Amino acid sequence: MVNHGRSGGCVTCKQRRVKCDEAKPDCRACQRLKLRCGGYNRPKDAKLKFKDQNHRFCTNINQDVNSHSREIVRALTLRRLPEPDTAVQFYLGHYASMGRDMKSTRGFFELLLPAYFSEPEGSALSLAVSALASEVLSMWRQDASSFRSPRNSYSRAITRLQNALQDPIERGKPATVLAVLTLQIYENASAIYDLRRVSSTHHNGAASLLSSLAPNNMDRMVRAYLRKFMLHTEVSTAIRQQKPLESIAYSWIRSKDTMVVPENPSSALDAIGASVAELQASYMQFVTQGGSRTSLTCVVKEWIANAKRVDAQLLAWAENVPDYWRPVRLISGRDIDSSIPTYQSICEVYPSCQIASIWNLWRFQRLLLAKITLGSLNVSSDLGRLGFAYGQSFGDPTDFVNSQQRLQEVVDSVCYSIPFYLGNRTSRSSLTDFTDPTILLPSHDLLTDGTRLDRDRLDAGISRDDHRRHVIAQGPWRAMHPLSRLLTLCSEDHSKMITSLLRPGQREWICNQFLRVATLLYLPSESGNDMERSESMGGSADAQAEYLAKEIRKGAMLMTGP
Repeated sequence: MVNHGRSGGCVTCKQRRVKCDEAKPDCRACQRLKLRCGGYNRPKDAKLKFKDQNHRFCTNINQDVNSHSREIVRALTLRRLPEPDTAVQFYLGHYASMGRDMKSTRGFFELLLPAYFSEPEGSALSLAVSALASEVLSMWRQDASSFRSPRNSYSRAITRLQNALQDPIERGKPATVLAVLTLQIYENASAIYDLRRVSSTHHNGAASLLSSLAPNNMDRMVRAYLRKFMLHTEVSTAIRQQKPLESIAYSWIRSKDTMVVPENPSSALDAIGASVAELQASYMQFVTQGGSRTSLTCVVKEWIANAKRVDAQLLAWAENVPDYWRPVRLISGRDIDSSIPTYQSICEVYPSCQIASIWNLWRFQRLLLAKITLGSLNVSSDLGRLGFAYGQSFGDPTDFVNSQQRLQEVVDSVCYSIPFYLGNRTSRSSLTDFTDPTILLPSHDLLTDGTRLDRDRLDAGISRDDHRRHVIAQGPWRAMHPLSRLLTLCSEDHSKMITSLLRPGQREWICNQFLRVATLLYLPSESGNDMERSESMGGSADAQAEYLAKEIRKGAMLMTGP
């Protein structure tokens, strides 16, 4: 996906796939766009080309990992353990195993499972998983304090991890890095429930561990999967913060170590996402800091051209995913029960929550490109009023209409995915949900005539009951990300460009679904500052939803997904 080519240009220009004048110390292209110039000292062995390898989804190693994971799931289902092992059993079974495989993931949980069971009791990884699992199970038991205050289990995990990091042998073990990343997941959830900005301490620590380890200190395959997982986090965070990628993320993209495992659609999408992040950062920096009219003419043309190029890569990505990944459209009242809230009576279902979330990540990358194009064209209109010739300077006038249509289609598709995650659930999540027959979830299993939908490999490795259980467990969390992202984009849209393009009532529908997610997850409705809350919310349900979404995004900064 990213071609560095044979030129001697700077790293940043090669990443952006533009011509570099090779000026030193910083090239003129980077200076003009106010980007961080990556320099020219790239080792010879870093000349890599990302290409479509979607036919290489699985190796024997990956099959072994998936087989091991399925064995663990079966063992977890049969075991009845005392606390805190019951919480670990619940978490690993419903969040780390069901609905996941190496064809659609970046490998973190697939590595976590065997590592956890190979570690002794009281290890840093064992305590980290236990701390996280205990909080998750407490939430399902409707404990209002879940994730809202540090517990002894978390403190014990931190203390044990600090000891492990002082030991050269333990510091070089994959289990230690997995423990650090598990504690970051704990911190992510804690930040969301506290309505505060997430700390990146654990994430940065894991990145430092991976970078400092000698090649023989960790299996290359394990290191590669961990880097792919962390690269995804870096790309997602850069897009959310509207900032360029950190330099360490570029080193992972170019690293030969990362390429020792097959590329799957998830990692291929992250490579494209790096380009989206850089384009957005360039656009936002110029818009917020300003620039000369002369340079703006060229910059706007470049924004539009690059947005078209990257969007073409995203369309090619969608063409190359496995057929069984593609959503199936169901109609309310015909294919699914009408008690399931839908948008325009449409619901799209997926093989798993993981694959549904990857599609929504793809949609938001396209949405950002459409937003950049529309914003650029608005800038060009301003230039036209200042005496610049729009038709001569900015090309195809249909770009505006096409971008508007693309943005609306993307938002519609996100809305169509929400019923898959939530079904007809309206009450706060509890353990009885897993056996409640009144909970209805849209399914690809049956058509209205009772015949099974023929979709090859759709249920590989997961039973119908496990599919239902994983959607009940993971669905609300997965729905929280795209809904809060849409609401945040609307609240930050000071020019009302995005909001004005939505269909009548669509924003209100999104707000209602997000508030439903907040109920299911028992998300807090206020921060510690009641005055700030009252001034921000204004009393309406829509204002409450937008306020809560904005606060939650602070905690979700380092989480996977859109």
